[in-house]
Amino acid sequence: MNYSKLFIITLLLFTSGLSWANDGKTNVLLITADDLGYEAIGSLTLDADLPDLTPNLDRFAKQGFQFQNAHINTPICQPGRAILTTGKYGINSGMMGFFHMKKRSATVTQTLSNQGYLTGILGKVPHSTPDLAYQWDYTRVINELGMGRSPQRYYQYCKEFFKRSKTENKPFYFMVNSHDPHRPYHNPKKPIKAAEEPSKLFGTDEVIVPKYLPDTPQVRMELSHYYNSVRRLDDTFAKVMQALNESGFAKNTLVLFLSDNGSAFPFAKANTYLASSKTPWLVQWPAGKIKTSYVNKTDFISAIDFFPTVLDALGLDIPKSVDGRSILPLLKGEKQANRSHVYTQVDYLNGGGPATPMRAIQDREFGYIFNPWSRSGANYKNANEGLITKKMKESGDKAQLERLRMHRERVIEEFYDLKADPHCINNLINNPEYKEKINEYRAKLVSWMTEHSDPVLAMYQVKEQPKKMISMLKSEFPSRAELMPEQQRIEQEKQRQQRNKNKKKKK
Repeated sequence: MNYSKLFIITLLLFTSGLSWANDGKTNVLLITADDLGYEAIGSLTLDADLPDLTPNLDRFAKQGFQFQNAHINTPICQPGRAILTTGKYGINSGMMGFFHMKKRSATVTQTLSNQGYLTGILGKVPHSTPDLAYQWDYTRVINELGMGRSPQRYYQYCKEFFKRSKTENKPFYFMVNSHDPHRPYHNPKKPIKAAEEPSKLFGTDEVIVPKYLPDTPQVRMELSHYYNSVRRLDDTFAKVMQALNESGFAKNTLVLFLSDNGSAFPFAKANTYLASSKTPWLVQWPAGKIKTSYVNKTDFISAIDFFPTVLDALGLDIPKSVDGRSILPLLKGEKQANRSHVYTQVDYLNGGGPATPMRAIQDREFGYIFNPWSRSGANYKNANEGLITKKMKESGDKAQLERLRMHRERVIEEFYDLKADPHCINNLINNPEYKEKINEYRAKLVSWMTEHSDPVLAMYQVKEQPKKMISMLKSEFPSRAELMPEQQRIEQEKQRQQRNKNKKKKK
């Protein structure tokens, strides 16, 4: 027998079986946190007193590419994730709240499915699937993932997905969504059933209270539980990366990590402050020849840039309809113009209630916010308050009560020096020294609203007439029913009727 020929044939058969790892196809792994504030990432805060919250993410950031000025354009879960998927601002996609897509447009998932990619998702499935008609190839929901808080289960399902990718010999787009550190946080005395214990717990004396919150026992307790959940997020990230490395796909996989919005505390998530929209944005891609061990401190990027970046990395055409631009040139160390600021918006919150539109522009120096819903007696609420606002109200402390009033009612315009006041405490809108700067930022925001036919623009134009502005908000701003696809509206009506039936049964 010719053993040399047999060896060559065997080698060819073996290597052909490894084509999934060597055919040059780029995979995409997007890992997201749920309500992770940038203040919890040491490489972003540069706070030496921050405890050892995220050792695995810090190591990944140090080895890869990190943006220090990355933002989510709508810093609330579902509408923010819709922007990642479509590359469009909410005012252009129509997803200005917890709505699915009414008017079909290109998405990263459908585009890659059409290119033969295997698409998979772990956790946050409804919130990360704006197109109700889209079917992921692989799906695992919250209950299968230890309420989205089990690093071990994420590891197991990642292994399963990567194995399927090998078996089917397909490149993949895999969105791995942790439910940490979303409320309820990890309280060691009342852990969530099926959730795993974080690898490290934190005490109230270890937390750093951001200046936008009062330093009280309640705040410190909630922050310590939040820190616990942040650590478990980091544990999950480590297990996902372990599965990727064990799969053999790591070299050809573009890995991105970011959060969908800021932390779930008053003045952070579901607002348009710096703490609301700023996110860690970490990237590694061994085969992509992008810069490593690098921190970009100058360029502003945002969620609208994700979709075009993925397509650019894969060599696919970018739809002209997207609002964002590829950041691939930045990842390769090149320069890009017009990266000096970002625009953010909030419209409808989860769980009903009136529209509370906010529009903002931020850069390295200042932040300007327009709140057409603001009025005396307004009662802005969201699901991110814990017991903090209740304790603030009960405190009787003038400073806390005034801060709470600001949270509930706001003012029509806000302007902050983000270098001196990143926590947005001192509103400079009536300071004559900043008049020229304020007008400059007003003009930029008006230009952006005009470009995108923002329904808030008409309200801005009558901002000196608050009653008329509120009237326009009630009569002219798109309603939930107008923005929602019929299928979603029917489903919500069924749920409402079922809730009413349950209430009657209890009576």
